[in-house]
Amino acid sequence: MKTLDRYILKELLVPFLIGTFSVVLMFQANMLIFQLKTFSLSAVPPEALVKLIVQKTPYFLNMTLPVGISLATSLAISRLARETELTAIRSAGGRIMRVCLPIMGFGIVVAVGNFFLVEKVMPKTEAEARQIQTQLAILGAAPEFKSNVVINLRNYTANIGSVSSAKDNTLQLSRILLFERPRVGEVVIISSEQGTYRDGIWNIPAATIWHVTGNTLTKLETKKDVLINEPTTVENFFATPTPEEQTAEQLLKAIAEGKRAGWDTTRLQVAYHVRFAIPASCILFALVAPVFAVYFARTGAFFGVLLSIILVFLYYNAHIISTEIIGRNGWVAPWLAAWLPNIIFLVFGIVGIRRLE
Repeated sequence: MKTLDRYILKELLVPFLIGTFSVVLMFQANMLIFQLKTFSLSAVPPEALVKLIVQKTPYFLNMTLPVGISLATSLAISRLARETELTAIRSAGGRIMRVCLPIMGFGIVVAVGNFFLVEKVMPKTEAEARQIQTQLAILGAAPEFKSNVVINLRNYTANIGSVSSAKDNTLQLSRILLFERPRVGEVVIISSEQGTYRDGIWNIPAATIWHVTGNTLTKLETKKDVLINEPTTVENFFATPTPEEQTAEQLLKAIAEGKRAGWDTTRLQVAYHVRFAIPASCILFALVAPVFAVYFARTGAFFGVLLSIILVFLYYNAHIISTEIIGRNGWVAPWLAAWLPNIIFLVFGIVGIRRLE
């Protein structure tokens, strides 16, 4: 590693750590305040709140690491340009792109770490956080009713019209549909207007059971009482698992199963591509932020912070519009909806570098 690379990386490290830590701390504080406002402290143990915040931290880091890159790059390049060090580097024959190389390398390292975080760590912590949040809701403000619940069990996919709490930890279920695929090409459908769930046991009285092979109904059973031992957590009835709780492989599997069942999988497809697009934005900010920092370096030291805030604000608003509105409405392909903000910022970055050179 050359002296110039070490020097620039040293300039990046401290603001990156401070910026990332500060934003994560802000997210944690906001979540704590929201939980304290929502639930009664007399009913919710403080250690559960602490555990919830810890489990949500990987998700906060996923969204914050690009902010840290933007802040660190803007501050470092602004200082180099403002104190004419960048001019000295260019006078010695160095190009802007040469100065950006260690920044890009740093962005790639952070992007890889971010992807590892969302792929290996975040699915587990998000699932745990969801369970804690539901338990807090049950303790502090228990949900009494949930409609249109879909749960994936070991052998069945359950579609339930409504779920409501009853006494003795029993759940009352209505409009029940259970789908089982015992063998390839075979489907068993269990239907009933009502039933109960308690301690892992599904009690479905007066059920109708269809046995379908291919497109042919091979057997029909009516008014049959069904008991199924398929344990699941109560939280699954009141909170649907989110894409953040699944790995990329699990998302692909869910997309394939949804397509086979004829469901709209646009949301899952967008979430799958976002899994890669957000970590890649770390590299993007490492390219774009230096360009704008050089342009506006003479405006003062504070502008490095302001610039990073503006870039992040623009990116995340473009990301939300592209994924939540354009992508989920099917106006463009899911992959394009996830990557469109990155593509736009990349174009601006390349044009900016060419103009600087």
